[in-house]
Amino acid sequence: MLYVVIPAYNEEGNLGILVEGIANMAQANGFAYTIIVVDDGSTDKTPDIIKELSAKYIILPLENQPNAGLGRTMAKGLKKAAEISADGDIIITLDGDATHDPVYMPPMIERIRQGNDIVIASRFAPGGVERGLSSFRKFLSRGSGTLLTAFFPTKGLRDYTCGYRAFRAEIIKQGFSKFGDGFIQETGFSVTPEILLKLRSLGAKIDEVGFMLKYDQKVGKSKIKVSRTIIQYLKMIIKFKLRGL
Repeated sequence: MLYVVIPAYNEEGNLGILVEGIANMAQANGFAYTIIVVDDGSTDKTPDIIKELSAKYIILPLENQPNAGLGRTMAKGLKKAAEISADGDIIITLDGDATHDPVYMPPMIERIRQGNDIVIASRFAPGGVERGLSSFRKFLSRGSGTLLTAFFPTKGLRDYTCGYRAFRAEIIKQGFSKFGDGFIQETGFSVTPEILLKLRSLGAKIDEVGFMLKYDQKVGKSKIKVSRTIIQYLKMIIKFKLRGL
């Protein structure tokens, strides 16, 4: 079984395209699936769209009220996936803005079946491309990656900040078993490296597949606050180094 966790905040222009793409990919490859959509207190038509999609596709809707941030949203979605999944199942996370194409799921799933615990759709692996990002955003993504690599070098890992990932269900269960509610503590975009670093400390085997980030396909404004995210990353790095993770 494939469980796909989607955090969604004001994604009325993107969510339908993404869910349809996931369902079509699953049908074409013979995957049984459940999509867990976590609405993070959206103020647009996202809640209505989730209801409409739930009538057509296999969706488990969850919500935060009010808006709680990406970290809390990911924690809720992954915790639910861990609760309802079985050993041998695969959990995939990806952004709700349709910049992560479901076409990359089959090769990610295949790498999991080959023995990896985590497979990341990476912009920096061979074949990886970023489309539609400004030069400044490219600089920030590479800068944060360089910083995280310097402090937490990990075999098979180049892209610490892309949220498009496949997990063996057991490794997510181990994360919650080991850390409890402390598994996911970051509230903002720093949650993406936090999850990897926590699971890295459990000995997770990590691999990557190259993918194209289609940022020019996104409808609506970016939700990332650059200066706040940089500060969150730095605080997280210091905290993790002090804890010896």
